Amino acid sequence: MKSLLLDKHQISYIRVPARPHQVRIILRWRDGVLHVSAPTQVKDDVIEQTIRKHQSWVLSQQAAATTVYKRPIAAGDTVLIRGEAYTIATTASKRRSITLDPTAHSVIVPGHVNDWDLHRMTYRFLRSLAAERLREQVQVWEARSGLHPARVTIKEQARRWGSCSSRRNINLNWRLIGAPYEVASYVIVHELAHLEQMNHSPAFWAVVGRLQPNFETHRAWLRRHGERLYDLQEDGVLIRV
Repeated sequence: MKSLLLDKHQISYIRVPARPHQVRIILRWRDGVLHVSAPTQVKDDVIEQTIRKHQSWVLSQQAAATTVYKRPIAAGDTVLIRGEAYTIATTASKRRSITLDPTAHSVIVPGHVNDWDLHRMTYRFLRSLAAERLREQVQVWEARSGLHPARVTIKEQARRWGSCSSRRNINLNWRLIGAPYEVASYVIVHELAHLEQMNHSPAFWAVVGRLQPNFETHRAWLRRHGERLYDLQEDGVLIRV
């Protein structure tokens, strides 16, 4: 972690790897720390110049930054499923399985297990749900687009929502189960479009636009709210105070 002084305020920041084909510097706040994504060839002094250029925004974000800590998920907490808040609710049943109640917008968890077991069960349940639902969603868009990947993998991805390899394999971040259906569809369409155009050229975006004309709206949702999809982690849920 590095730091610099902005208008008498000490700003801490972390440099993180850039995404493939990224050419500009991107600033994001995450857990109270400024994350700077920049291509490898960009020197530190250029990064600091960029931070100083956006000084007003950086300082306003620091002022609004909240304290973050982790604890196991508990009854009464909410998780996002398809962009909607589902409340964690316990049951007196002796079953050790979790069920989804779409009508009540609830995730029903066993009430007799300890806190960390409940947390791990919830985490695994949502990952399993994501694997099932996102695969089904890919099949829908395969049929609409006529584009067919060699393989689809749903997994944990630290910073990417999706990727497509030269072998026509598509990876999707399981956390997309928390995004609205159409937002997840944007990521799927984005990766399928790479089967035609393995780049981000105008031709690539033309494919995306043909399949999902309002994709910019869903792309913007991810930029604004995507960070919250990472609140539930394997070793605890992030609580902001």
